[in-house]
Order: sequence, then structure tokens, then C-alpha cells
Amino acid sequence: MLGLLVGAIAGGLVVWKYRDFIGEYMKGNAGSAREKVDGILGTVQQKSETLLDRAKVQVSSQLENAREKVRAGGRRREGLPSNPDAPRSEGA
Repeated sequence: MLGLLVGAIAGGLVVWKYRDFIGEYMKGNAGSAREKVDGILGTVQQKSETLLDRAKVQVSSQLENAREKVRAGGRRREGLPSNPDAPRSEGA
């Protein structure tokens, strides 16, 4: 879902910034406009992939940190052994 949103925003920015070149292309003056649009789309693709890769790493890292905190917090509670396989004492 995040990838779709980032792609839509990037596409919208490209169309807005290069609307004149795209207009030339649509009118049939496709010579240099076609090459420029191709270059622009290639750049947008590379930047989008880079941003998505960074976002994926950040999300994965945050989720792993949260999982570690949940696992560590559950064992630190009073009355629970730090080793889940260890027998519980009768007095606890």
C-alpha cells in the first residue's frame, strides 16, 4: 500500500514538473520530448526503488525492535521465569 502511494505521488510530481514536454509529445512533436520523458521516467523509477528499499529496511527494523521488546518484557514480569522451560517455584 505504501508503495502504491509513493508511486502515485512520484508519478504526479513528474507529470506536473514536465507537463510541457508531455504536451509536446501528445501534439506529435515527439523527437526530443520522447527522449527526455524516457530519461525522466528512468530517474523516477530509480529514486522510487531507492525510497521503497529504505522504507522497507526502516519498517523491518522497527518491527524487529518491537518484537524484541515484547519478548523481553513478557519474561521480565514478576512471577515468570526468564527461561520458559524452567520449572516454576511453588512459592512464587
